[in-house]
Amino acid sequence: MPTKTLTILLFIFFTSFSQLVWAKTNSNKSELTVEADESLEWFEKEKYYLAKGNVILKKDGVTLKANTIKADYIFENGENILKKIIAEDKVVLTKENTKATGQYMTYNLNDKIAKISGTFQTFSSPSGYVESTKNIIFDDVNNKAEAEGNVKIILSNKTIIYADNVKANFEPTNKSLKKAVAKGNVIIENKAKDRKSKADFGVYDANDEIIRLTGNVVIINQKSKLSGSKGITNLRTGISNIVGDEKNKKRVKGTFSPIKKQKKGD
Repeated sequence: MPTKTLTILLFIFFTSFSQLVWAKTNSNKSELTVEADESLEWFEKEKYYLAKGNVILKKDGVTLKANTIKADYIFENGENILKKIIAEDKVVLTKENTKATGQYMTYNLNDKIAKISGTFQTFSSPSGYVESTKNIIFDDVNNKAEAEGNVKIILSNKTIIYADNVKANFEPTNKSLKKAVAKGNVIIENKAKDRKSKADFGVYDANDEIIRLTGNVVIINQKSKLSGSKGITNLRTGISNIVGDEKNKKRVKGTFSPIKKQKKGD
C-alpha cells in the first residue's frame, strides 16, 4: 500500500534538511564568507550585520542566498557570536544535492529552530520533493519538525502525499523517525498504480510499524474501493484493513469491480 512511502520520505526529508540547516553552527571548519551586490553593513551599536542585493553566504558546504540577509550577534568573551540569521526575498538554501526555497527564513542559533515561511516553500532532494503554502519548521533541540499549509510531498516513485499539516518526532541520538502525524485532507496517491488512500487523520508509530488512518477513510485500489471510519496498515506484514465504528453505527463498505483484461498487442 502506498501509505508506507509516507514514513520513508518523512525520515529522509526532515533528517536531511535538519543536517543542511544545522551545518551552519558546526565548529570553525571553514570561514564564513558573504557577498552582496548593494552593500555590506555593520551596525556596531545595534549589534547586527546587514547584507543587501543578491546576497550569498557560504560556510561548511552550505550556501544561503537571498536579496537581504541580517545576522544578529552578541559580544561575548572578546568576540562577536551570531545569535540569529534572517533571510528575506528569494531565499535559497543549498547543500550538495539538497535544496530549500522560500520567501522568508529565520534561524535561531540558541534554540536551533529554523523556520521558512511565506506563500510558497519547497524542499527537494534525490528522494523526493516537499512544498507548503505556510511554513516549514525544524526544531533540532526537541527533535521535531513540521510542515503546514497545503502540504504536498512527491516521492521518487511518483507517489504524491497531501495534507494540511504534517508533524514528525525523531529519536535524539540517531535522528531516526519516531512518530509522524498527518492532519486534514490526507491523501496518498499513486496514479501510475491507480491507488489512493484518503482520511482526515493519519499516525505512524515506529514502535509497532503501524499506520493508523481515522476519519472518513477510503482506500481505492484500481477499481476496488473500501471505506470505513478507521484504517490500519501493518508495514511488517504489508496487510491493510478497514475497521467500522459499531458504536456510532458506521459500517465497513466495499465495492469490487472486475479489471478488464487487455488484448494482446495493447
